Amino acid sequence: MTPEPGATPEPSWSTGFNGADGSSGFGGPRGAAGPGNVPTASTWSKWTLRLLIYGGAIAGITLVVAAALTETPTWYWWLGSPLAVVCGGLASMGIRFRLRHRTLEERRQALAELAARKKTLGEPLERSTLAHRETKHKKRVLRTGVDADAVITFRADGKRGDDFKRLVYLELDVTIPGSAPYPVKTGEYLTAASTGSVAPGRRLRVKVLPDEPQRVAVDWERSLRLEPDR
Repeated sequence: MTPEPGATPEPSWSTGFNGADGSSGFGGPRGAAGPGNVPTASTWSKWTLRLLIYGGAIAGITLVVAAALTETPTWYWWLGSPLAVVCGGLASMGIRFRLRHRTLEERRQALAELAARKKTLGEPLERSTLAHRETKHKKRVLRTGVDADAVITFRADGKRGDDFKRLVYLELDVTIPGSAPYPVKTGEYLTAASTGSVAPGRRLRVKVLPDEPQRVAVDWERSLRLEPDR
């Protein structure tokens, strides 16, 4: 329904949260359709978390102060102290972050850099854990698995081992006869001399568990007989 000239339009769900700058109070532009104009679950969860942290900090400090200045039950200390320390610490971190990164764009960039650093540090650990775990199944796979071919697509240091053998993380394209190739992540303990020859593009003979196709072990005795790719 079109409002009469000069009349003030009534606020609706999509426009009632708009700020003075024309943007939605939850991140969307004025009048635009889409999730930016409607409070989403993530929006509510963020504000709920902030309310719990800052409310917990205030409640904890209040309980501690009351316990110190008046004759109050002992549980004021037991409840107030952890609230003040935990929630107060988190609130302090949030305040410092916002003071250091004052604009929304600066905060987004800082969070993106933090996520990138976490990924850089976390990926080698995840690869090492996966590679070491897969080596524990090697004997069983070699004993009961079926023959297959594989090509190395990626190799990385597993960050484990000793003076004689080092853990190597491998990503393979595995082909069981009569089936299409599929990717597998695994690991092998190799001597220093053989590690250098295991590189992306090298063909290998492997064993695969029929009922667990992601369980793969390299048959090095047969792989060494393959002619190197030219």
